[in-house]
Amino acid sequence: MQRKSTHQNQTIRRFTASRQAFTLVELLVVCAVMVILAALTLVVISTVAHSTKVTKTRTTIQKLDAAMLQIFETYDDQFAVIKKRLALDNPDLDDESRQKIAAHFIRDLMRMELPQTWAEVDADPIEITHNGTSYAIDASPLLDYYRRAGSSAARPPSQAALLFLIIQNLRPEALEAFHGSEVADTDGDGLLEFVDAWGNPIRFLRWAPAFSDSDLQQNVLSLCDPPYVPQPDMQTNRTWWIDRDDRLQKAMEVASVNHPDLLDERQNTVGWFLYPLIYSAGADGRYGIHADENFPPTIESGNILDPFALPYGMPEGSSHFDNIHNHQWYR
Repeated sequence: MQRKSTHQNQTIRRFTASRQAFTLVELLVVCAVMVILAALTLVVISTVAHSTKVTKTRTTIQKLDAAMLQIFETYDDQFAVIKKRLALDNPDLDDESRQKIAAHFIRDLMRMELPQTWAEVDADPIEITHNGTSYAIDASPLLDYYRRAGSSAARPPSQAALLFLIIQNLRPEALEAFHGSEVADTDGDGLLEFVDAWGNPIRFLRWAPAFSDSDLQQNVLSLCDPPYVPQPDMQTNRTWWIDRDDRLQKAMEVASVNHPDLLDERQNTVGWFLYPLIYSAGADGRYGIHADENFPPTIESGNILDPFALPYGMPEGSSHFDNIHNHQWYR
């Protein structure tokens, strides 16, 4: 019995010793499993990080949207005040004329107080002519502030810098809701900007009539028959928009029925409701929408500011699909 037990122990020791080393196939299988697990971990981490940045950026834009909405609501009261003043100063004016003149006053006041380009800051106040009578619009004191801020900067303020100046002056209490990571001077010009979670400036368009990805205003590009597809050449888009061919004119008429713009009382032109656009470039860092900062406000005959003239907000290519903005909160 002792001899059998010794033989069994020797057999077990030999088997155990032979299993102390892995075969090449086993090593390759283990390495492959580790690589797959590491790749899956990186994908999960990347997905979570992206989702976190999207959520953080959306939160920043929501705070900016709330502040901008408060600013826009004040124009309703100012609209009524201007009409009342026109009635007192010009009792012979009919109500429709007062409505039109007051609307133009508000448009230009918005342009001065909520500039979306430096060209608008440099522009002079508009003097409206209606039925042979001129009505001067007083320049907003904020214009001087923007001009001083621009003159002290290394270069003319960008759209993002103008957005910060607007909030800082018209809703300074709103700045308390922003953290340090949401504000930066990304271009080193000495002016602050609101930034997204990727560190890119958040831009602003007071009016974006050609913005086609909105739940808040009518998409006139899709209403065209056939729908207008933005071209890679922005000059082609701009020319088509300014010319306002039959397709666009009909689409504008439909849009005005669904989303009428209460401030647009011009003759021979139909406008629709426009909501301010506040947007991030998203993960790719490319904004992908038309927002030409070199064009001054468009003035029609009679010195009427036209918010529907240039194709601000029109998509450029496909890089805009990952943008985060205040026109679709579910994105």
